[in-house]
Amino acid sequence: MGAFRRHIRSGCALVTLITWHLCTVTIDGQTHASVAGPSVTDVDPVVGTWELDVGASTFVPGPPLKSEIRLYEPEHEGIKATVATTYADGRRTVFEYITSYNDVTAAVTGSETSDAIRMRQIDAFTAEAELSLAGRVVGQTRRVVSPDGMTMTITLRRDAPVAVNNVTVYRRR
Repeated sequence: MGAFRRHIRSGCALVTLITWHLCTVTIDGQTHASVAGPSVTDVDPVVGTWELDVGASTFVPGPPLKSEIRLYEPEHEGIKATVATTYADGRRTVFEYITSYNDVTAAVTGSETSDAIRMRQIDAFTAEAELSLAGRVVGQTRRVVSPDGMTMTITLRRDAPVAVNNVTVYRRR
Protein backbone atom coordinates (compact mmCIF):
# COMPACT_ATOMS: atom_id res chain seq x y z
CA MET A 1 0.00 0.00 0.00
CA GLY A 2 2.89 2.40 0.77
CA ALA A 3 4.27 2.15 -2.78
CA PHE A 4 0.80 2.81 -4.15
CA ARG A 5 0.44 5.96 -2.03
CA ARG A 6 3.84 7.28 -3.14
CA HIS A 7 2.80 7.19 -6.79
CA ILE A 8 -0.67 8.68 -6.51
CA ARG A 9 -1.56 12.33 -6.93
CA SER A 10 -5.09 13.67 -7.01
CA GLY A 11 -6.70 16.90 -8.14
CA CYS A 12 -10.40 17.74 -8.19
CA ALA A 13 -12.30 20.59 -9.81
CA LEU A 14 -15.93 21.57 -9.33
CA VAL A 15 -17.66 21.03 -12.70
CA THR A 16 -21.26 22.05 -12.01
CA LEU A 17 -23.22 24.05 -9.47
CA ILE A 18 -24.27 20.86 -7.74
CA THR A 19 -21.53 19.19 -5.79
CA TRP A 20 -20.32 16.57 -8.28
CA HIS A 21 -16.63 16.64 -9.16
CA LEU A 22 -14.41 15.70 -12.03
CA CYS A 23 -11.25 14.29 -10.53
CA THR A 24 -7.96 13.31 -12.03
CA VAL A 25 -5.79 10.71 -10.40
CA THR A 26 -2.18 10.09 -11.46
CA ILE A 27 -0.87 6.61 -10.75
CA ASP A 28 2.70 5.81 -11.80
CA GLY A 29 2.69 8.67 -14.29
CA GLN A 30 -0.63 7.83 -15.98
CA THR A 31 -3.60 10.18 -15.51
CA HIS A 32 -7.08 8.74 -15.06
CA ALA A 33 -10.33 10.74 -14.85
CA SER A 34 -13.21 9.83 -12.60
CA VAL A 35 -16.42 11.40 -11.39
CA ALA A 36 -17.07 11.47 -7.67
CA GLY A 37 -20.10 12.43 -5.61
CA PRO A 38 -20.18 15.17 -3.02
CA SER A 39 -18.00 15.02 0.05
CA VAL A 40 -18.82 16.44 3.47
CA THR A 41 -16.35 19.31 2.90
CA ASP A 42 -18.39 20.46 -0.10
CA VAL A 43 -21.70 20.51 1.71
CA ASP A 44 -20.83 21.12 5.36
CA PRO A 45 -19.67 24.66 6.15
CA VAL A 46 -18.57 23.62 9.67
CA VAL A 47 -15.47 21.83 8.34
CA GLY A 48 -12.35 23.73 9.43
CA THR A 49 -10.85 25.31 12.54
CA TRP A 50 -12.85 27.64 14.78
CA GLU A 51 -11.63 29.85 17.63
CA LEU A 52 -13.87 31.00 20.48
CA ASP A 53 -14.67 34.73 20.59
CA VAL A 54 -14.96 35.04 24.37
CA GLY A 55 -16.17 38.66 24.23
CA ALA A 56 -19.07 37.82 21.92
CA SER A 57 -20.12 34.76 23.97
CA THR A 58 -22.30 34.43 27.07
CA PHE A 59 -21.77 31.89 29.85
CA VAL A 60 -24.53 31.26 32.37
CA PRO A 61 -23.74 30.72 35.17
CA GLY A 62 -20.09 31.38 34.24
CA PRO A 63 -17.24 31.97 34.52
CA PRO A 64 -16.40 32.27 30.82
CA LEU A 65 -13.96 29.91 29.18
CA LYS A 66 -10.45 31.27 28.72
CA SER A 67 -10.19 29.79 25.20
CA GLU A 68 -11.50 27.03 22.97
CA ILE A 69 -10.46 25.73 19.57
CA ARG A 70 -12.78 23.46 17.60
CA LEU A 71 -11.54 21.41 14.65
CA TYR A 72 -14.14 19.77 12.42
CA GLU A 73 -12.92 17.28 9.82
CA PRO A 74 -14.78 15.19 7.25
CA GLU A 75 -15.12 11.58 8.32
CA HIS A 76 -16.76 9.07 5.97
CA GLU A 77 -20.46 10.04 6.08
CA GLY A 78 -20.12 12.57 8.85
CA ILE A 79 -17.84 14.73 10.87
CA LYS A 80 -15.00 14.32 13.38
CA ALA A 81 -14.85 17.01 16.05
CA THR A 82 -11.86 17.72 18.28
CA VAL A 83 -12.45 20.39 20.92
CA ALA A 84 -9.57 21.80 23.02
CA THR A 85 -10.76 23.95 25.94
CA THR A 86 -8.93 26.06 28.51
CA TYR A 87 -11.13 26.95 31.48
CA ALA A 88 -10.96 30.14 33.57
CA ASP A 89 -8.99 28.28 36.26
CA GLY A 90 -6.36 27.20 33.69
CA ARG A 91 -7.51 23.56 33.51
CA ARG A 92 -7.41 22.09 29.99
CA THR A 93 -9.44 19.34 28.34
CA VAL A 94 -9.69 17.82 24.88
CA PHE A 95 -12.72 15.86 23.79
CA GLU A 96 -13.56 14.17 20.50
CA TYR A 97 -16.42 12.53 18.70
CA ILE A 98 -17.15 11.14 15.25
CA THR A 99 -20.77 11.34 14.20
CA SER A 100 -23.03 11.55 11.21
CA TYR A 101 -26.16 13.66 10.94
CA ASN A 102 -28.45 10.60 10.88
CA ASP A 103 -29.77 10.89 14.46
CA VAL A 104 -27.73 7.90 15.70
CA THR A 105 -25.94 8.00 19.05
CA ALA A 106 -22.12 8.20 18.87
CA ALA A 107 -19.47 8.08 21.60
CA VAL A 108 -17.80 11.19 23.00
CA THR A 109 -14.33 10.68 24.51
CA GLY A 110 -12.48 13.00 26.87
CA SER A 111 -15.49 15.02 28.07
CA GLU A 112 -16.40 15.38 31.73
CA THR A 113 -20.00 16.39 30.94
CA SER A 114 -21.13 13.98 28.21
CA ASP A 115 -20.19 10.58 26.86
CA ALA A 116 -22.54 10.38 23.86
CA ILE A 117 -23.96 12.65 21.17
CA ARG A 118 -26.86 12.23 18.74
CA MET A 119 -26.80 14.78 15.92
CA ARG A 120 -29.15 15.73 13.10
CA GLN A 121 -28.80 18.31 10.37
CA ILE A 122 -31.60 20.88 10.14
CA ASP A 123 -30.36 22.65 7.00
CA ALA A 124 -27.04 23.34 5.25
CA PHE A 125 -25.92 25.70 8.05
CA THR A 126 -27.67 24.29 11.14
CA ALA A 127 -27.28 21.12 13.21
CA GLU A 128 -28.83 20.10 16.52
CA ALA A 129 -27.54 17.55 18.98
CA GLU A 130 -28.63 15.74 22.09
CA LEU A 131 -25.93 15.13 24.71
CA SER A 132 -26.01 12.18 27.12
CA LEU A 133 -24.07 11.10 30.19
CA ALA A 134 -24.31 7.57 31.60
CA GLY A 135 -27.34 6.83 29.42
CA ARG A 136 -29.31 9.94 30.44
CA VAL A 137 -29.98 12.95 28.20
CA VAL A 138 -28.31 15.93 29.90
CA GLY A 139 -28.38 18.66 27.26
CA GLN A 140 -29.08 19.97 23.79
CA THR A 141 -27.04 22.06 21.40
CA ARG A 142 -27.85 24.05 18.30
CA ARG A 143 -24.94 24.91 15.99
CA VAL A 144 -25.40 27.55 13.28
CA VAL A 145 -22.76 28.62 10.74
CA SER A 146 -23.34 32.06 9.20
CA PRO A 147 -24.15 32.22 5.47
CA ASP A 148 -20.69 33.71 4.76
CA GLY A 149 -19.10 30.75 6.60
CA MET A 150 -16.99 32.91 8.91
CA THR A 151 -18.97 32.78 12.19
CA MET A 152 -20.36 29.82 14.09
CA THR A 153 -22.74 30.10 17.05
CA ILE A 154 -23.41 27.20 19.43
CA THR A 155 -26.26 27.38 21.94
CA LEU A 156 -25.88 24.87 24.79
CA ARG A 157 -28.60 24.11 27.30
CA ARG A 158 -27.54 21.47 29.81
CA ASP A 159 -29.12 20.43 33.10
CA ALA A 160 -26.46 18.03 34.42
CA PRO A 161 -23.92 17.55 35.82
CA VAL A 162 -24.10 21.38 36.21
CA ALA A 163 -26.91 23.44 34.67
CA VAL A 164 -25.67 25.82 31.97
CA ASN A 165 -27.20 28.03 29.30
CA ASN A 166 -24.31 29.18 27.10
CA VAL A 167 -24.21 30.92 23.72
CA THR A 168 -20.70 30.62 22.30
CA VAL A 169 -19.51 32.44 19.19
CA TYR A 170 -16.57 31.21 17.11
CA ARG A 171 -14.60 32.77 14.26
CA ARG A 172 -13.12 30.72 11.45
CA ARG A 173 -9.32 30.62 11.57
